[in-house]
Amino acid sequence: MRIARTLTYMCLALFVLSLTTLYSQSMQEQNKATMKKFYNEGINKGNLDLIDELVADNFVEHEAIPGMSQGKQAVKDWFVMFRKGFPDLKFTVNDMVAEGDKVWTYITISGTNSGPFMDMDATGKKIETKGIDIVRFENGKAVEHWGVTDNTTMMQQLGMMPEH
Repeated sequence: MRIARTLTYMCLALFVLSLTTLYSQSMQEQNKATMKKFYNEGINKGNLDLIDELVADNFVEHEAIPGMSQGKQAVKDWFVMFRKGFPDLKFTVNDMVAEGDKVWTYITISGTNSGPFMDMDATGKKIETKGIDIVRFENGKAVEHWGVTDNTTMMQQLGMMPEH
């Protein structure tokens, strides 16, 4: 009797563990789909109203730009400015991995500087640089971002810095 009860508990524990794993994998896939939607529809197609749907009000940016505030509106303001400077702005996903509540994405950022950008006049020059985004999700919305972007290459391509 004791062995049967132990086996029953073990089976129940394995069942709960498998459900938890399936739920976790499902959430990871949903978070990756949200990131792809953000890049493809939000940034690449310029549907920045999508930020209201995909980003939490209390969003925290850890790759903060001096003078830029925090929160969902700051994300929207940043991409409005970025797309104004680069109307053909495109983020291409090179690789994407989800683990737990975070999604890591290796991207290529490209576009033509045909409008003002960060107090600089348009140069007409094209950029292509790399970046890594790490985004944490809660309840299907982005709540935190850490990132590294090769801004030096971008500034060199725009003629704002000498190439070494």
